[in-house]
Amino acid sequence: MNKNLKIKKLDLYISKNFIKAFLLSIIAFINIFILSQLFKIFRYVADGRMSSSDGFIYVLNMIPDILLNVTPLAVLLGSLMMINKMASNLEIISLKTSGISFRRIIMFPVIISFFISIIVFYINGNIYPASEKRIKELKGNTISKVLPKEKRNGFLRDIEKNNIYMMGYINVEKSIADNIEFIKLNKDFTEIEEVIIAKKGKYNKETNRWELEDVVINDIKNKTTKKQASYSPEEYDKAPENFVTLSIDPRLLTTKELKKEIKDLRITGGDIRSEMVELGNRYSFPFASFVISFLGLSLGSRYVRGNSAMSIVLCMFLGYGYYILQASFESLGKNSLMNPFVSGWLPNIIFLAIGIYFVHKAEY
Repeated sequence: MNKNLKIKKLDLYISKNFIKAFLLSIIAFINIFILSQLFKIFRYVADGRMSSSDGFIYVLNMIPDILLNVTPLAVLLGSLMMINKMASNLEIISLKTSGISFRRIIMFPVIISFFISIIVFYINGNIYPASEKRIKELKGNTISKVLPKEKRNGFLRDIEKNNIYMMGYINVEKSIADNIEFIKLNKDFTEIEEVIIAKKGKYNKETNRWELEDVVINDIKNKTTKKQASYSPEEYDKAPENFVTLSIDPRLLTTKELKKEIKDLRITGGDIRSEMVELGNRYSFPFASFVISFLGLSLGSRYVRGNSAMSIVLCMFLGYGYYILQASFESLGKNSLMNPFVSGWLPNIIFLAIGIYFVHKAEY
């Protein structure tokens, strides 16, 4: 019982020191980033582009973005500061000598880092997009909400009626389309029952039907084909507006809105690479704080006179190395050379493996 009480006190002591070091680090990083932007804000105010109150609101809306970018570094530096202080006081050696493993010593800082990642995950998916929108508004940048007038290779899947629409070209403003193909599938969406091909067509907004010209109707189910000069099928009633979606910077969308945007783009056959990369980063980057904590805790665990500065340099090098690796894999995802979720998680997996290796080395 006495031993358990000592362990609890030890966990509390380590946790308090880690949280203190982390908060000092993150406050320092936030101040540095805000100070670096103040001259730009002063210029906006001096030029009359925003008022003093707007400048203050601008600074407040910068904080979520700064938090997302500096939290992994703050965890890294906070971990190093805390564990290095314990090592310099010979506390790490004493605890190991008493039979407490290094993995047990760092357990609570690692758990706290995980909860920090959860908070960052929430900020990234809900608060950051709103703050970015507000910053754009304060800068005078408007977010366009006008639908595109035309589109090539339009695609739409009507789940309710088991229909697929394919358009070589569609003009929303004129409600016309070329190289049209309507496909009717069975209820299970496994077999094609009918294919209607037309050279061109126009959507009649009064009847809510497509009026097709130079039509070939292929009845796959009954194995018949017939040609018609004009044809207006009743069940194909999707208006041209359904084939285009508003393209918005994915960073300005909450995670829920981003998922809906991806779903809508898939239905209309739009390019979803940027959106998928952003969604992949939403689920992977916040956990960099958890992954990178292993590095700071393990690399600062051994006290060697004059080695503190080298450990800090090494950890900062590894910290920025994570950002470089993350940006490199992100570009691979955007160029469709790698799955966006794989490209998002690979830096975490690589650095987690490095961190676990150093933790193992710190045991001895």
